Amino acid sequence: MSHFVALNPKQHQSLRVQPSKVAETGAAEQLIPVVLSEFNQLIIQYPIVFTKNAKSGQFVCSAMLGFEEGENLFWNEQQWNGLYIPAQVERHPFYIGQSDEKTEEDQHLVCLDTDSEALSETEGEPLFDENGQPTTLMADKQEILAMLLDGEPQTRSFIKALTSLDLLAPIALEISLADGSTRKVNGLYTIDEDKLSGLCGETVAMLHEKGFLAPAYTLLASHAHIYSLIERKNARIIKDD
Repeated sequence: MSHFVALNPKQHQSLRVQPSKVAETGAAEQLIPVVLSEFNQLIIQYPIVFTKNAKSGQFVCSAMLGFEEGENLFWNEQQWNGLYIPAQVERHPFYIGQSDEKTEEDQHLVCLDTDSEALSETEGEPLFDENGQPTTLMADKQEILAMLLDGEPQTRSFIKALTSLDLLAPIALEISLADGSTRKVNGLYTIDEDKLSGLCGETVAMLHEKGFLAPAYTLLASHAHIYSLIERKNARIIKDD
């Protein structure tokens, strides 16, 4: 259950955030939505793929954390075992909300999930100092929220450009594991590298000008991490045995 309210320095002066509980919000996530501006951090460890939203049919760009629903192979012994935590996890327990006031420009508010287990009155890092000013933690959270706010429309434009050029293709992913079993992972898409390489110079220049060419190749390169994801899966199987 979640309960969202606008962040207020006076009302929430005493609240603290427990970083370990923040990471735990992604403990059972197989796929985490990501934005272009974090590709350079994700490429260190995560395969980046596309999935289709079941309701809208629209493509979503995601970091792949496991091979089965509810499986996060980066969550181990109650902690996130990775160098970078995706922004959609790291932003918790904060969200961007919309002001009810009617103005010429959209007014965005930093909102807080007051029911989040990451919040505490006694443990963790404070949101505000004694003068009601944001702490370093709060400033970092605001920076992450701003990155997501700016990055989401940019990422939608990236996906729109790829789909308009018919560059997205399904991934046939079947893996063999240490216990002799196999897993088929369905519903994943990637960029057709042959089609991308075969684009005319004018189209390539357009993608480069929009800032989409480099992320496209970063995404393709990230698929090498599927092998390290298999290693994580095998290590978990062996440990459970």
